Amino acid sequence: MMTRGTGYLHMDRFATAPPAGGAGSTMPPLVSGAPNMHPEAPANVRRAGREYQEQPAQAARRQASRNPGTIGLFIIQDASHNRIYEDDLFYGAIVGAIISQCAERGYQTLITILDVSDVTPLLRLYEQKRIDAGLLISWSDVQDIVDQVSRAGFVIGVINQNNVTQSATVLPAPYLDNRRSAYEATRYLLELGHRDVAIITGPTGQPCSSERLAGFLDAALGQGLEVPDSRIWCGDFTEQAGTAAAIQWLEADDLPAAVFCSNDLMAYGLLKVLRQHQVAVPDRLSVVGFDDLIISRYTCPPLTTMSIPRTEMAAYVTNRLIHQLESPDEAYPLPVFRAKLMVRESCRAAGAPDFA
Repeated sequence: MMTRGTGYLHMDRFATAPPAGGAGSTMPPLVSGAPNMHPEAPANVRRAGREYQEQPAQAARRQASRNPGTIGLFIIQDASHNRIYEDDLFYGAIVGAIISQCAERGYQTLITILDVSDVTPLLRLYEQKRIDAGLLISWSDVQDIVDQVSRAGFVIGVINQNNVTQSATVLPAPYLDNRRSAYEATRYLLELGHRDVAIITGPTGQPCSSERLAGFLDAALGQGLEVPDSRIWCGDFTEQAGTAAAIQWLEADDLPAAVFCSNDLMAYGLLKVLRQHQVAVPDRLSVVGFDDLIISRYTCPPLTTMSIPRTEMAAYVTNRLIHQLESPDEAYPLPVFRAKLMVRESCRAAGAPDFA
């Protein structure tokens, strides 16, 4: 069980057959000059034969000239909590990858911004046949939207597994192994010799938060380390959460030796406060983030972080959605994605000499 305290997270712990006359057979001589045949019949038969021969080419031309399909990309906002289109570092690469993959598969992309409280405009696009399928991008819970679209008989998918309760085996969605990825991040810190390790978690309502916390604890306990409550700070994936954790540890004169931040934004907040208080990173404290946002290459110092394969995940869910449209009775593979450690300059080995 996890509850919020004063910032700490307390735990109770189709081919056709050849003609009948064979592949080389020709039209029978009865076609021309047969008794009792209407004088226009030979011409009609020949014309029908030519039209039959032209059908495949005509079909191909129709297929080539048909309008491409359209995938609706819906950015679902909750104005009271977040507005993705204003300032979002995570989803930009994903949107680009979806548009690119749709174009590669011969589909157009229609991007629409909607509020989470009203799904009517989304359903109207399906009903008007302006889109063939849809993908949802959001930081909010969109399971109700998925349910309404599915009940109406339309095809829908999501980009973020944390926005729904349905399994990725049922709903087109990429699956990221958050627990294993967090385990790898924490193990890196432990292999550097750090024993006093802490975590800044995401909000308790998001599955990825508890999964990353579990991965952190797996790694620590695997090394025989007990993690006290003071080393588990309950964050919310914002820069302010990293700031609050840093201030609390500084005021209590209780800085850990290493911190795993459950996303990069919280790591930015942590680094900012540490710099303001002239706490050297990584000399005094090592920091690992999670996401690998582009800014992480340019922080001071550049942030070591777990890189989520966002473009690969976006391409996967786009292809799976199109596969469901084109081959609905065929299964599609369900890969497991993992984040990859990107080593930069925000970590160092415990006890390493300072050459500054």
